[in-house]
Order: sequence, then structure tokens, then C-alpha cells
Amino acid sequence: MSALRLPKVTRFPVEEGHVAIFARSLGDDNPIHHDRDYAARSPFGAIVAPPTFTEAANHFDEGWPYRPRFGQPWFGSGATPSGAPRPGGGGGTAMHAETHFRYFGPLRAGTVLSVRPRPGREWRSEGRRSGRLSFTEVVSTFLDEAGEPVVECSTVALETERTVDEAEAAQAPSGSVGQPAPAAPYRPARLKGADWRAGATARATLVENLTRGQIVQYAGASGDFSPQHTDEVYNTRVAGYPGIFAHGMLTMGMLGRALTGWTGDGVLRTFGFQFRRQVWPGDSLYASLEIAQVSDALATLALTVGNQHGQTVGKGYATAQAAG
Repeated sequence: MSALRLPKVTRFPVEEGHVAIFARSLGDDNPIHHDRDYAARSPFGAIVAPPTFTEAANHFDEGWPYRPRFGQPWFGSGATPSGAPRPGGGGGTAMHAETHFRYFGPLRAGTVLSVRPRPGREWRSEGRRSGRLSFTEVVSTFLDEAGEPVVECSTVALETERTVDEAEAAQAPSGSVGQPAPAAPYRPARLKGADWRAGATARATLVENLTRGQIVQYAGASGDFSPQHTDEVYNTRVAGYPGIFAHGMLTMGMLGRALTGWTGDGVLRTFGFQFRRQVWPGDSLYASLEIAQVSDALATLALTVGNQHGQTVGKGYATAQAAG
């Protein structure tokens, strides 16, 4: 991912089958995402999309650069390891740094969205190994047919001045750097009544032994086919990584699965995540969730995802309407 471009999405239909496929790519079997009868009996009256579903707008973005097109140059492998320059070019390393969502209401299947993008903040800092760090933000507002906002998404990209040694950065730590988090049900028990209190915590296993097939499944559901996530030849011979790695948004999506399992469906008001470390095939991910405070029936949560080595993969936050 390089310096961000403004997406061009004029029509994004939220279709039941696509919602189900997206939820499946996250390992989310919540019936609100796929069972029409169950959803009809819910307070929403329809199937509801997972919290990060608007990532699937990539499929409907006319200029999305991470989708191969027949008869056009593609920077992934074909007859050679790389058939074209990667989007954005540049001599540094580009990566997805953060994503933040703001929810105005549940995203129901049957809604047809359009996207109103705008440039966000730009800022710089200095890195010890990589030189100047340049951050770029794009804010996309997803509107329904009446022009009312449903979801707002802020995406932050980071580009370094100097190329980071990807192979070195990707090495698993030697020796013990911490104990793996204990396995737990993939969806914590739902909060009820007095459970909505500051200091309440939950643990969840997001995935164990992440497979390449699961990464590719998410690529198909989200529309992000970047060779860094799908093309072992490109990523080892051109990008300098030891193999493909997972989308940051796959980790965030799986965290959203645990988050809504704990707080309930349709109660999220915000959800943000900062990506700290890459996730590789074979990794296991564990989430820690904590209510930091509750004020005026709005709970603020702190979220952390770690891997089997005891390393922090990313940190995030959420606000949710506390149930009485």
C-alpha cells in the first residue's frame, strides 16, 4: 500500500451473498450475517454486515490498483516474478498503518451505497532505520440511497524514505519473548446488564495456524488482491519478504468478530486499529478486550491483538452503546 488515492465508488450494493462470503472469510458464523429468517426476527429486520464490510468497496472502485485486469500489466508474477511496477513506485516501503470507522447505524443487506471521499491529514516523523516517515489519510463516507451517511472510514498509509529490510523485519523472535495467550472461545460471552462496567475484560482466540487459503479467501471477499497477500513468487523474489502475509484488515475484521460477539450486534459507534506487526501463515492470534470506562451508557473499550510469540500485532479501541 502506498500513498493513498481517492476511491471512486458510485454504486456499492450490499448484497446478502457478499455479506455472507465476507463474514465467512473472517471465520464469523454469527447468523445475523447469513441467516435471513434469524435476521428478520432481529431488531434490524434484515441481514447486517460485519463491522469492516465496507472494505469490500474495493470490488466497486473503478480505479482500484490492487485488482488484476485481463490484458493489462499487473505488478504480480506471471511469466516473470513481476510484470509491472507496483502502484505508487518510490524507493521506500509503503504499508497500511491505521483504519478508523465511525458508525451511524447498522449496515443492512439491500442497501446501495456510494462513497464520498476526501483527503484527510498528512504528517511526517522520523524513523531510526527508515528515515522520514510520511503519513497520508483518506476519509471515505459511505452514503445510502437517500444520501444519508451510514459508515465513515478513515484509512492511513505510511511510506518510509528508505526501504526497510523486509527479510530481517519478518524474522520470528529467537527464544521465548512471552507465553501464548490461552485459547478461548472465538466469541466471548455476550455482555449483559451489570457486565457493562469499567474493568470488565474478555479474551478471544481469533485464529490458530492461519493458512494461506484463509488469506486468499479474504482477498476474494474484500477485493484486495495485492501480490503481497496472494503471490508468493512476487513477495519473495521482488518485495524481499519470506512469503506472503495477511491483510491488516483481515486481523481487524477478525477482531471485529470478537468485539461484536462480546458487545452485541449494532451497538458499535466507533472502531479503530493501528497495525504494529505483520501476520504470517501459521500465526495464531489472540485478542484482549477491556472496558476502560462507561459514561452516559457509552462504553469505551481498549483492544489488543497478540501472536503466539507474545508479540503485539496491533492495538485498537472501540465505543459501543452499553445495553441496560
